[in-house]
Amino acid sequence: MKNLVSIAFLFIFISSNAQTETSLQQARKQYQEENYAEVIRLLSKAAEEEPQNAQVPYLTGRAYVDMSNYKKAAAFLEKAIGMDSSKSNWMYECGLIYYAIPDYKKSLSYILLAGEKGYKRTNDYLENLGNAYINVGQHDKGITVLNEVLKKKPEDPELLYQVAQANFKSGKFEDAISLWDRVLEQDKSNAEALYMIGLSYQKKGEKEKGQQLCDKAIEMDPSLRTKRQQLGGGGL
Repeated sequence: MKNLVSIAFLFIFISSNAQTETSLQQARKQYQEENYAEVIRLLSKAAEEEPQNAQVPYLTGRAYVDMSNYKKAAAFLEKAIGMDSSKSNWMYECGLIYYAIPDYKKSLSYILLAGEKGYKRTNDYLENLGNAYINVGQHDKGITVLNEVLKKKPEDPELLYQVAQANFKSGKFEDAISLWDRVLEQDKSNAEALYMIGLSYQKKGEKEKGQQLCDKAIEMDPSLRTKRQQLGGGGL
């Protein structure tokens, strides 16, 4: 009988705890189940129950990110940051969300703010920061940051291409050629890198040499002919 009483008491205790779960706690469980409609519903209740809890708008923002609704996500992330300005990871996430919208000025602003608030300057952070600078037209700053990453990842073809592209956009054609050459050293069949080398030569005045390289690239990959048409003639 004692055991039965104990079991009955335990059942009542567990049921009582389940019933007293907050809306935020329930929302977290639903989030793990990827039931975002229920997450949003529960977090709306949580906002009334815990109006000062920054976790509520943050989790709401995350739910909207997972539904690819970036504008709503950004609004909730900004609200969360306004309530708790100590979370550098929230600021970084907000920067990435604004990149996806896209709103490049706000993206750069939040990525920089995250760094100021102590977010670790990982390779991913620096790469996103460098691209954020480039997206707002601050190519020199972007190149400086990306070169910092390139020193640590010198054989990364995607990064090499990004830095080459940034140099090309800023008119540093020799540097762009040098970087695209490094891409070709790793993959001789990379026709797009060869095409951009040819285009860089044309931009720096060596039109015949550049045209020949572009033609060779198009022979390797005829789809690059579309790029030529989009850019006009030989790409100029």
